[in-house]
Amino acid sequence: MTTPGAPTLLLIHGFLDDASVWDGLVESLGGEVGAVRYDLPGFGNRSGSIAEALGTTLDSLADEASDVVGGIDGPVIVVGQSLGTQIAELVASRHPDKVHGLVLIIPVPLGGTRLPDEVVAPFGALGGDRVAGRRVRAQLSPHMSEELLDRLADIGVPVSADVTAHYADMWNTGVRTAPTMSAFDGPVLIIRGGADGFVNQQLVDAITPRFHQVEVKVLDMGGHWVHVECPGAVATMILDFADSVTFPPVASLAPVTFPPVASLAPVSQVTT
Repeated sequence: MTTPGAPTLLLIHGFLDDASVWDGLVESLGGEVGAVRYDLPGFGNRSGSIAEALGTTLDSLADEASDVVGGIDGPVIVVGQSLGTQIAELVASRHPDKVHGLVLIIPVPLGGTRLPDEVVAPFGALGGDRVAGRRVRAQLSPHMSEELLDRLADIGVPVSADVTAHYADMWNTGVRTAPTMSAFDGPVLIIRGGADGFVNQQLVDAITPRFHQVEVKVLDMGGHWVHVECPGAVATMILDFADSVTFPPVASLAPVTFPPVASLAPVSQVTT
């Protein structure tokens, strides 16, 4: 049961993943906050929606996330991982009245990574290839257990290679008109894994100045999927962040005003 008055986390997964990657984190949150998650088009339970996935853009994915935000009662903290951080920043910027905090786990620049084609192409070919998918995950999360590597590798099997190629191009290109300073001016928590060879300190150092109120946390042994490897530690960081965020007061009922006693109509007395 969620703590009364607590915010709700909107959890947006990353490339080649689905909503189940948040299982350990949600369990570790212990009901202190609410949590809502869903599969992006082309992944998880939506892996068969290939045509829909191939028509997506970061803006359209933010539109979908906005619909989810609209269905949440009370304040929201948006949490994204990798590709999901690009979507998270966009949706947070669109709802400053409702989104009061932003958590970027392994952030990818909103303006894209802008890597050369020969570097991005192998990522785009990962859909449906369990062996290659497991190998990439092991490279980017070198301390991840064999059990977790197997679990994540299985998640990528139903995904079409056309879908992964489309999404890889999406996160690499990013939003070409991304502003120098983020449009979201609320508090931001960045969490990165010290063992991640993709989103490294240099990349995070380039992203951090875009935000007005930002704190960076590092889990030294964590990799690109630090939220899967270290769900308890990441949950603690998020809960501490949530405690530091100022939320609007819960609306209270208007006080009931009674007329002065003297103005009340006299009570009729019946004499028998």
